[in-house]
Amino acid sequence: MTFELTFDGLRLAPYRRNTRYKFSSSVLFFILLSCSLAVFCNISQYLCIGRFSATSFQVLGHMKTVCVLILGWLLFDSELTLKNILGMAIAILGMVVYSWAVEADKQTESKASPLPKDASEENVELLKQHLDGSSPHKDVELGKSQP
Repeated sequence: MTFELTFDGLRLAPYRRNTRYKFSSSVLFFILLSCSLAVFCNISQYLCIGRFSATSFQVLGHMKTVCVLILGWLLFDSELTLKNILGMAIAILGMVVYSWAVEADKQTESKASPLPKDASEENVELLKQHLDGSSPHKDVELGKSQP
C-alpha cells in the first residue's frame, strides 16, 4: 500500500505500476543525457565548494538559475514576464558588483602586504634585512658583495 495525497486529504491507495509505456531509443537517450548532466552538475558543485566562499557559491547558483530561465525561454518557448526579466537583470547586476568588490578587496590586500601569505619567518627576516641594507649578500653570478 502507498499513500496518496489528494485535495480531499490523505488516503490509502494501491500501488499502480505503469507497465504500458513503451520506451523508445530517443526516450532512453534523453533519460541517460539527463542523468549524465545531473552527475556532472553535482561533480562541479563538489569541486566549487572547496575553492570558493559560501557567498561566491551562492552567486554561482544564481547564475545557474538565470541560465535555466534563459534556456527555458529559448528551447521551450516559455513566457518571459517583465518580473522575470527584471529579476535576471538584478541578479546579473548583483554578480557584477560582487565580482568588482572581491577584486577591489584583493587589490587592497596585495598593496597592504607585499609578502606572500605563506612566507616563513626566516624568509621574512632575510627580506627585511635586504631591504634595510643591514645585511650585505654576495651576488652568486658576479662573486661580489652588494649592499
